[in-house]
Amino acid sequence: MADKGSSQNRHSSKRGVPSVAAASIQSVCAYLESQNYSLDEWRERHGLSRDDIMAPDGRFQLTVLHDVLDHAVAVTKNPSVGLLIGAVISTSSMGVIGHILFNNRTLGEALTQYVRLAALVNEGLAVELEVDDGEAIVSFDYIQPELYHAVNIDRMLVQTVARAKKYVSEQVYMTRVGFHHPEPESRAAYVDYFDCPLNFSEPRSYIAFEEKFLDFELPQRNPYLHQALSRQVESLLSRLRQRRSLSARVRHLVNGRLSQGEFDAEAIASELCVSRHTLYRRLKAEGNSFHDIIESARRDKAVAYLRKNKYALSEIAFLLGFSELSAFSRAFKRWTGQSPASYRRSNGSGAGRT
Repeated sequence: MADKGSSQNRHSSKRGVPSVAAASIQSVCAYLESQNYSLDEWRERHGLSRDDIMAPDGRFQLTVLHDVLDHAVAVTKNPSVGLLIGAVISTSSMGVIGHILFNNRTLGEALTQYVRLAALVNEGLAVELEVDDGEAIVSFDYIQPELYHAVNIDRMLVQTVARAKKYVSEQVYMTRVGFHHPEPESRAAYVDYFDCPLNFSEPRSYIAFEEKFLDFELPQRNPYLHQALSRQVESLLSRLRQRRSLSARVRHLVNGRLSQGEFDAEAIASELCVSRHTLYRRLKAEGNSFHDIIESARRDKAVAYLRKNKYALSEIAFLLGFSELSAFSRAFKRWTGQSPASYRRSNGSGAGRT
């Protein structure tokens, strides 16, 4: 007979499906219960008890989190319910990672550690911190695009902003917030939570704020608690690294080589400690290819550079590893159906630099 206490592990063990920490699902359930919505049907559908969900170290398939968010939309009849869920800040439901982050010395150190530990929160998301032209940008990108879930992104971005204001400083404000999904009919609901410009249909979701806030010291930090909690998560992080999507790891390596224009599959395979044949075979099993990853990485960076309107087109071509501007222009038109100059003009960047 199966061990009754292992339900949360069964829900996170399916090969190839990213997992999430139980705290994410707990926050959704807590909100619905506080509003007197029943979770019985949802729990029965997944074979979960309340104890399974509340297990402090439990992990679930990412699709289980998405399904409870879909359930929340259905019962509340509110497609923007992710914003409401993310705005509820509770120290008890923050999870181990949250407590680790807010016991760092500064906001910059906390975000750097968040990038490193992000897989423990949601294995299906790649999180990056970039500082550019006086602005710090934290971006969130689904590793498997077909799993993208707008309500979950809404929840996470509101939660990130709300926690920064509560645990760092009310003075922290966003310069802009971006969502990968299209603009919803209920845009006004978003304005209530983000007092800054909002951008939809972006290459990836992000929050951006002034770089100076990275130096803000966290008022409630406890270095001893931080050290103890950090030790607790290291073994789990090691296990997750071993099973994380190979496509995401290849994408990360390709991003670091874009300006060089050298995408040697043999070299990348060697860095990942596999043969080139194994690299191709495992990428194919994930529904991907080495060529597609390079194309996707270049396309996303190209769009980001053009939207910033900071670089001339020839500079962008160089940054993406193209030997000449005409090669970049042909590739960009293949990706988007527009020339780089036309795309820059049509996305509100004015005439742009040429």
